[in-house]
Amino acid sequence: MLMTGLANRYAHQLIQAREAAEFIPSLSSRYPLTIGDAYEIAARVAEIRIAEGENIVGRKLDYFLETSSDRIGKKNRLPFWSWLFDSGVHFMENSEGDFSLRHTSAPFVETEIIFRLGRLPPEGATIGQLAACIEWMAHGLEITEYPFRAATRSLVDTIAGFGQHHALLVGEPKIVSEGSRKSLYAVMECAGLSLACNNVIRTAGFGSSPCNNPLQGLLILYQMLANMPEFSPLQVGDIIATGTWTKPLPIQPGEVWQTAVSGLPLSGLTVAFTA
Repeated sequence: MLMTGLANRYAHQLIQAREAAEFIPSLSSRYPLTIGDAYEIAARVAEIRIAEGENIVGRKLDYFLETSSDRIGKKNRLPFWSWLFDSGVHFMENSEGDFSLRHTSAPFVETEIIFRLGRLPPEGATIGQLAACIEWMAHGLEITEYPFRAATRSLVDTIAGFGQHHALLVGEPKIVSEGSRKSLYAVMECAGLSLACNNVIRTAGFGSSPCNNPLQGLLILYQMLANMPEFSPLQVGDIIATGTWTKPLPIQPGEVWQTAVSGLPLSGLTVAFTA
């Protein structure tokens, strides 16, 4: 286990670098971190942010792509999670608006389906039982950033470094009816998202692709937390970002990004990024 003093020092360094929009050397290049160490640093970061007045409003799930050691060119998807704070969750009125990138250095954008939990999941919940807990769903964009100077990325640095999370831009939420919850997994399998910059489509993703179904992401997050008793489980009211449907793309001020959603009753987003 990482020494408490070292975890606190790394946490403060991460927060200071974030505030200054600066990169720092990777933590794993300075100390042989384990996954447990990385989450401990992330927890210290969360404690500092809470002490400074921020509030946790949910979690994000994402996947770290790791090159397989036994199959050339194959990527393993390793799930990880991080907290969402009220300061970083922005609801976009009429599913459009501006967003400033002034506190970022090299930001990327990813597409998301977002849930809010209206009920507490039961112990050992299945996908169907988790679907029954969803109050609303929305489409959103996550702004991500890797806060380290490093030639290659690592899972432990990703977890410790805010889970690469900078902000979550949330479109208009839609209440999920009881009847819709029962078929939500199948509906998500048939859905799609496209992402465009200045009216030119750059990428697209589909709910049928591996790891894309948001309910599968919610289940993975639920199961990860169940195996990490040192952290609180999912709570009523939690906002859950369930993982990107599209590859991360770099963004910069002056660009206007648009999304379109098919197969779901959700509006696309239009976001103008500013300095």
